[in-house]
Amino acid sequence: MKKIMAIGCFLALINGCGSTNEEDLLRNITQGQLIGVEANNNTYAWKGIPFAQPPLEELRWKAPLAPLNFDSIFDASKFADICFQRDGVMTGNEGGWSGSEDCLYLNVWTPDWSAEDVKSQKAPVMMWIHGGGNTIGSADTYDPSHIVSEHNVIVVTVQYRMSNLGWFRHPVLRQENSSEEDKSGNFGTLDNIMALKWISENIENFGGDRDNITIYGESAGGHNVAALYASPIAEGLFHKAIVQSGILSHSSINDAESYYPESGISGIQSSKEVINRLMLSDGTVDSLEEGRVKQDSMDLKDLESYLRAKSPEELLIAYSDARPKKGGMTRAFNDGYVIRKEGIYETFVNNKLPRVPIMLGTTRYETKLFNMRNPDFVKWGEGEGFIARTLSQFGIDELPLEILRPDYYNAINQYASDSWKERAVDSPSRDLINTGYKSTFAYRFDWDELPNVLGMDFAELIGSAHAMELLFLFPAGLENIIVKNLVIEDQESVTKLSDQMMSYWAEFAYSGKPGKGRSNDLPEWTAWSDQGKYMILDSELDQGLIMSNDEITKSSIVSNLEKDTRLTLVEKCESLFALTYGEDLPQETFDGFSDGYCLSLDYSELLKRIENRGEDDDQES
Repeated sequence: MKKIMAIGCFLALINGCGSTNEEDLLRNITQGQLIGVEANNNTYAWKGIPFAQPPLEELRWKAPLAPLNFDSIFDASKFADICFQRDGVMTGNEGGWSGSEDCLYLNVWTPDWSAEDVKSQKAPVMMWIHGGGNTIGSADTYDPSHIVSEHNVIVVTVQYRMSNLGWFRHPVLRQENSSEEDKSGNFGTLDNIMALKWISENIENFGGDRDNITIYGESAGGHNVAALYASPIAEGLFHKAIVQSGILSHSSINDAESYYPESGISGIQSSKEVINRLMLSDGTVDSLEEGRVKQDSMDLKDLESYLRAKSPEELLIAYSDARPKKGGMTRAFNDGYVIRKEGIYETFVNNKLPRVPIMLGTTRYETKLFNMRNPDFVKWGEGEGFIARTLSQFGIDELPLEILRPDYYNAINQYASDSWKERAVDSPSRDLINTGYKSTFAYRFDWDELPNVLGMDFAELIGSAHAMELLFLFPAGLENIIVKNLVIEDQESVTKLSDQMMSYWAEFAYSGKPGKGRSNDLPEWTAWSDQGKYMILDSELDQGLIMSNDEITKSSIVSNLEKDTRLTLVEKCESLFALTYGEDLPQETFDGFSDGYCLSLDYSELLKRIENRGEDDDQES
């Protein structure tokens, strides 16, 4: 744990000749005193604050415990280690590992209030949960200083255990002295709940209002927000929720602890299959079949010791190797305590359960982020010139050269993205409204004014892809050299849309509805209703900000597909097969399409491509 003994020496190092009074960076919290730093855009930040004890050794696969007290003034000037994960292409160390199991830390941003100012403040608090498929990602990626300084809110970014360190169930982990939280297997969800408890206990010392906390997150972070929304033990710890491109389904506790059937189909990696992979890897057994026999014959205490002795690298490799067919994103379990037995979606259809104001949204072309890397759709190769040389410094050696069939590419992304929106926004919004909950707001992010780069139309290639809205909510990212060269064409319109979106998000945090934004001069964003269902977020170069009354249903997806001239009948069948395989559409819809014609086709090659998708695709199917 980071400590300082002499405040004066420390302040001299971090502030140089700055004018900030050292008392303005000191805060008293339940753990003791800590000192932060001046941050961007006239904000203060306190980084790397432990909100739980390190989940190491006997605390691995346990509910988080309250953090220990500081034995001196805590140095909150630097981010803590990220949670243990596999490196990716953007780190320049693909195939390696980053982070630590000791990663339960959070970061607090406030306006640059003096110590005296804090006493009179009661600002809304927004807790950000990062995305990354619940297998990758970290809190330090996000700089919320713009929304903090411009709208006088406090933002807390948090970290949580991921992969099978974060969500993992096996009988050996449920001992006689195990709590209901320990038994749940939902350790990542419990980490986020512990972070909320820390906020409730401490945020008033930063000028925040403990009775006005908004949780928000994108993709897997959006799923984690939905899990908190549905968690009985998280009730009262937050007061508003924003789910950005989130998945609202859960993982079955039965799937989590059962060997895969002969078909290899399961909704999530099974802990028993993970252990089989561990045994196969270290030579304990010679086959997966032998692993089953061995595992079933082992004493539970011995099996627990075997499992706990494994390194995080070994555990995550086995988790990846054990991925089943139809395996979804790492998600919370319906354990019956942390998440109700009925699952996450029960909260959206059961008006007897508590709810808070909620905002749900997706981007227009979510799946382009994933499909742009598919060589069946896009040709990739070495680029030339300044941009190619710049990207190579970040480990990016290939660039998109050609979209092989633009109409086909746009069509398949439309239906997959529409299906995402139907599941993540339109159906839950309808269900909330139909069961009497009116504080339900929705959006679709449509911005796609990207430039042509080396002859490639990035607007068509990426468009309003998954996670693109994050650049507008955390605009520090707009200064990135890759973003400036590949994303930004008209800086003025981008900045304006970013300001508008932050204004809406901040107003939602203040009042529980985005309304006309904090500025009170934006087009009014109303709750989902027959008069207007969701806000389209786009720049003034295109649609601008406009409420739309269109909505997506499973039947509208099929109806639009039937009339689409961009696809052949065979391609329509393939699109339906993919959506049905992912359980986005019912089997009878596929069976009856075009008088049963689709049933006559061979989908073996398509099935291979579906089942070989990357494990870190931050989507459900």
